[in-house]
Amino acid sequence: MPDLAHIQGLRPFLDERIIGQEHVIPRVVPIVQNGELGLADPKRPKGTFLFLGPTGVGKTEITLLVTEYIYKDVQKHCIRLDMSEYQNQESLGLLLGRDNTSRGNLGRFYDRSEGRGVILFDEIEKAHPRVLDIFLQVLDAGRITVANGDTLNLCDFYIVATSNIGADALMELRNSPMATVERFIEDLAAAELRPEVLARFNVRCVFQKLGYNAQKKIAEIMLGKELKNLASKGYHLTAGPGVLDLLVSQGVEPRLGVRRMRATAETACRHAVREALLAGRPTSGTLIAENGFLVIHS
Repeated sequence: MPDLAHIQGLRPFLDERIIGQEHVIPRVVPIVQNGELGLADPKRPKGTFLFLGPTGVGKTEITLLVTEYIYKDVQKHCIRLDMSEYQNQESLGLLLGRDNTSRGNLGRFYDRSEGRGVILFDEIEKAHPRVLDIFLQVLDAGRITVANGDTLNLCDFYIVATSNIGADALMELRNSPMATVERFIEDLAAAELRPEVLARFNVRCVFQKLGYNAQKKIAEIMLGKELKNLASKGYHLTAGPGVLDLLVSQGVEPRLGVRRMRATAETACRHAVREALLAGRPTSGTLIAENGFLVIHS
């Protein structure tokens, strides 16, 4: 019997952690819940998702969070395949194996995951057409045969594809209604990806550019994680004036979105502790922003 309380908890879990993409979560959660309740087609993957939008807005993050919530061990159960590594026909050997003794990357990761989890095809638009053929087979039949002749059953996986198609155009549409943005981006995706690829997804979601308030909220979350890490080492810090603004200014880039926010928060906080240690000053207190750095005031 499925753990109903756990399945019901997916929505609040994602609501807490996915910032600025509130329209996406209600479309993702029902498909995952169907999969966990045994309502999905048993001859196909448990759920299939296409996430469209710019880099650093939450497409990969929501994939990892779903994996964490459902399977606990993200490293074990999330098979992440960067399609920029599969841009020519020869890369099929990398994916599926080169001879009858090989299972390729897909087989290797499948074994690690014990045949269940989430498969993430990152930047699907970069894949060679022959690799896309393989992808279609996965979406359609829920199975694939690798070079050594073994057939991998992928029906216990959720399949996620991400794409940056239309990312530049989103800048020009930032003041348009979300429904208009979604139609425009989906039209671009339809022009670039094969129609039979688009048609096979349970859900297609367009992720929007993150506004300043969303960026600041993400900075707050990343800061909280790093302060908790430092507290476990005996450095007890709270955030004071200008800290979040500094993290946003240093952690957001036009091309990468908030992808570097975690590293920015870690670097800034550890800089403050290191400088205090080296100078013999107190290492607990209030962090404030001064001259582009965080410093500790006791």
